[in-house]
Amino acid sequence: MLLRWRFDYTCRAVPSRNPIDQPMHCAHFGVCGSCSLLDQPIAWQLHDKVAACEALLAPFLAGNPLQWEVPRLPQRHFRTKLLYPVRTGPDRRPVVGMFEWRSHRVVAIDECQTQDEWLTGLGRAVQPILHELELRAFDPGRRRAIVKAIWARLAGGTGEVLAGIVTAPGAFAEGAEFAARWQAAAAALRSRRPRQLVGVVHSVSDRDDDFLLGDRHSPLLGRDHVVDRRDGLTFRVSAGSFYQVHAGAHELLYRPALALCGDVRGQTVIDGYGGVGTFGLRLAKAGAARVTIVEDNPAACRDAEHNAKGNSLPQVRVVRSEFGGANLPAGADLLVVDPPRAGLGASGQKRALSLQPRRVLCVACDADSLARDLAVLTAGGYRLTAARLCDLFPHTEHVEVLTMLERRQ
Repeated sequence: MLLRWRFDYTCRAVPSRNPIDQPMHCAHFGVCGSCSLLDQPIAWQLHDKVAACEALLAPFLAGNPLQWEVPRLPQRHFRTKLLYPVRTGPDRRPVVGMFEWRSHRVVAIDECQTQDEWLTGLGRAVQPILHELELRAFDPGRRRAIVKAIWARLAGGTGEVLAGIVTAPGAFAEGAEFAARWQAAAAALRSRRPRQLVGVVHSVSDRDDDFLLGDRHSPLLGRDHVVDRRDGLTFRVSAGSFYQVHAGAHELLYRPALALCGDVRGQTVIDGYGGVGTFGLRLAKAGAARVTIVEDNPAACRDAEHNAKGNSLPQVRVVRSEFGGANLPAGADLLVVDPPRAGLGASGQKRALSLQPRRVLCVACDADSLARDLAVLTAGGYRLTAARLCDLFPHTEHVEVLTMLERRQ
């Protein structure tokens, strides 16, 4: 692969004039804690990420190169998920934005180079609504006041947007008025691409810490889900379900993953931590004879069942269970595991080995947890045959890594 930056032995680079090689500028960079590498060209970022992953995964690569690519286009406005904490400002009124770097202070966001521009405008519209309705911000650890966070999810393939407000438990009498005002503000926003707010949801958080997502969700206005269309499939994604946040995930993650899987026609597949079916449905569409999606989130299970039926994929079944405790038959041709950042953990590792699949595709959003999982899987009779870095989190240190393992004969 040809990099558009040339590195010498002192790690200095000779820049090109290609837009992909230029660092980005944001008024909030250095204060907002979201992006840590925005001032570095993407080729620099990838150079360091690849080097770090290769060093960490060296015991398992066994001569297999870590595949990766420099993106064709600048990585700007790709993020399809907005999640802003709400905290009390100096004037005792709510401030909506992002946490400052290594701080719980919130900085109001006027612009963002990574988030979809329409979503940034939608987030910017919330603060004056909270002030007008005289709503108060949540106080972590003391359960004072009410509003903890606001969020929104964009389905990049359709332009549908679902938005929500996260509060502490209890009555939210202002909910209907808040939703109506937010919808009116959304209708006034302009975008170069179609955007439609299809619903506003009230999310309730039972936690008294800085975790921003809600535990229960009920619609205040419109729908409680968005519909996305990617790779010839339709996905319903509800408020409580996980969905990749990079608008190009279908190209950056799912297509390379299916390429690693190869020809799956007629095969039996288990999709562990399967969510709404983003991997399982693609594999079924590619010809897998039987696909079992294992997921413990109730909303995601309902979405996965709906999506399998809506895409006319009768060979897909959904099992609601934690992967580590799922009752599944052994001997599948392919096991896909896409665990949370902490990785498979002891129970997931044990379950993966007990299933004795012929091949295992590990999808990891944390290289350190992936290394721990690979240590157990390779000791348990598997060898790594391919690995690919997928840069789903540009301008941060985070990466997504795909690894394919095969059972030793």
